[in-house]
Amino acid sequence: MIAWWNQLMLAQQVFALIAIPSTLIMLIQTVMLLIGLGGEGDVDGDVDGDEVFEGGGDGLVLFSVRGVVSTLTVMGWSAVALLETLAPALAIIIAAVLGVATLFGMAFLMRAVARLQSSGNIDVENAIGKVATVYIPIPEKGKGTGKVTLTLQETYSEFTAITVNPERLATGTLVRVVAVDGTGVLVVEPLVSEAEKEGAE
Repeated sequence: MIAWWNQLMLAQQVFALIAIPSTLIMLIQTVMLLIGLGGEGDVDGDVDGDEVFEGGGDGLVLFSVRGVVSTLTVMGWSAVALLETLAPALAIIIAAVLGVATLFGMAFLMRAVARLQSSGNIDVENAIGKVATVYIPIPEKGKGTGKVTLTLQETYSEFTAITVNPERLATGTLVRVVAVDGTGVLVVEPLVSEAEKEGAE
């Protein structure tokens, strides 16, 4: 490992430092998802305030933790490999293009998975009463939508959610599903309300 590292040029080492931790995070995410621990212990849930931008109103989430990690992994390793044979500028441009392509690919993949879940394979009404974890922050007082993750019908799933809570629900917050609106969006509230917190104190 040390010999491999020492033979890399400086630019390759920089991109390797991007690719290696990104790869580890992606592997952890994948393993936790496969064994059903992607809810409360999800790596994504540790990133409070993660910036996420949705494209249009079609449910296409362009920037998410999962998408960014995948992008950095592909871009990093691509640059390391391409710098072996190409000029630095060309190698970096190609690696960046591959990274952006991965970002869009992950966004479309996650949207396809979400649509598959809502096509009848999973009855979203069964989510009522279940505890979920906020994945994408949910704006307060129904001012916008976010995302939550939970295990539903033995499947780890991601759903769009809103809240009437007076405070924004940050990534990693535990919530309870209290209703489902006419479009299949979950209505959630904090698992521990502010009133309960004050009572406990």
